[in-house]
Amino acid sequence: MSDDRNRDGMDELRDLGGEEYGDTGGQSGGDGSGKATGRKRRVIVGALIAIFAAGMVFAGWNVIGAAMANNRRAHAAALADCRSARTDYIRTYTSYTLAMSKAATLLKETKSITDSDARDRLRQQVDSLRGSGVEKLAAKECSAKQSRGELSDLADSYGRSRTVMVNGLTTVQYDSQTLQQMIDGMNAQDMRKQLSKLISRGELALERSKGKVDESKRSTLETELASAKHTLDTASSDDVTALNDEFARLKGVVDDIIASMPLDCHFTQCVALTFDDGPNKTNTSKVLDALKNAGVPATFFLQGQFVNGSNVGLVRRMTGEGHDVGSISWRHTQMHGMPAEQLRKWFDDTDAVISKASGKDVTLFRPPDGAWGDALRAQARDSGQAMILWGVDSGDWDKLGADAITKRVVDGAYSGSIVSLHDGNATTAKALPKIIKGLKDKGYTLVTVNTLFAGDIRPGDVAYGLNDVQRDAE
Repeated sequence: MSDDRNRDGMDELRDLGGEEYGDTGGQSGGDGSGKATGRKRRVIVGALIAIFAAGMVFAGWNVIGAAMANNRRAHAAALADCRSARTDYIRTYTSYTLAMSKAATLLKETKSITDSDARDRLRQQVDSLRGSGVEKLAAKECSAKQSRGELSDLADSYGRSRTVMVNGLTTVQYDSQTLQQMIDGMNAQDMRKQLSKLISRGELALERSKGKVDESKRSTLETELASAKHTLDTASSDDVTALNDEFARLKGVVDDIIASMPLDCHFTQCVALTFDDGPNKTNTSKVLDALKNAGVPATFFLQGQFVNGSNVGLVRRMTGEGHDVGSISWRHTQMHGMPAEQLRKWFDDTDAVISKASGKDVTLFRPPDGAWGDALRAQARDSGQAMILWGVDSGDWDKLGADAITKRVVDGAYSGSIVSLHDGNATTAKALPKIIKGLKDKGYTLVTVNTLFAGDIRPGDVAYGLNDVQRDAE
């Protein structure tokens, strides 16, 4: 029985392996059946291999297909996240746009209010948000053509920008509300102060525009001033609408009058640069060059002893280029203790050489070192000259460097100020371009002393600045 099983096993092996298993007795049959059986077996083996290979390929395609499906799902999720982030961004951006537009309008309407913390904060926040770039994303879209990484980055950008807008809007909306309340009436007392200040400015404009502006405009200003005073006296404490309307009307008329006038330093921030102790053969021309290049006029207080020879040409250049020329006496010596006769001689001798060189009368006098007394003041009055001192000392006489001189002048200057410098100092000439630029950058208009006072200063007056004048009693 075991022999039968063995024979069966061999038969199976022959079926699978052909001639390589069992005996070869089949060949002796002579009918070719053995070869046919071998071919059959090889076909079967090949088929099995093909089936296996196909299975492997099928499995591989399944893996690749699964990976591609996962990528498609991940890309779709990234696209959905990006579009969701954009929807949130646009919703916030809509509120942001409205709030920023309102803030810009409020800032424009409250331009005349210069002492409001809320307005300053609002302006700074609006400028900060405008510069943050959050508005640029409004023009971008989430596209299926973008990669998953690009969509993720764009979604993050939408989220960050939305956070910036939300945080910024808190301040913008709060300060906008405060400004709106100021306009609507919660700060009526402040509005009254603003109108009162404008009335004073209008009265000054009316006074100073006489003979300089068409009388019909001045008549309109008189009418508006009367109306504003009446409103200020009769409007209820919380009637901000009436105060605002009156303020707007009066401001328009006042601004028109001022714009129609020649330059007046009572309405423009002016600074007068002055130079002492020239002319100097070496450095005065450098100072004049710097002033000419900047298109800026100045005032020179000359020592009589130096107005001779080639320096006469420098004096003529000064007046020819629009500068004022005054006297600092014959030489730099304090004069307040001099006898009356010596004072008169020094004035007369100095005025004579300066007038001859400049072709103009001397009407401005600066006492050396700023030292003066009643006798010196009386002589200045008799000589037809106002005494011009200064409110800002450049310190250029104290061996300071150009940067230090510049800082002292630019930091110390104020509207209506007179600055003391020395044109014989080489460092001053070097610092001058920076001084001029620094003052202009702060909004100052640079003028001569005569332009600063516009005829409002008389012989014997002592002036330290536009709003700091000691009037002569006589």
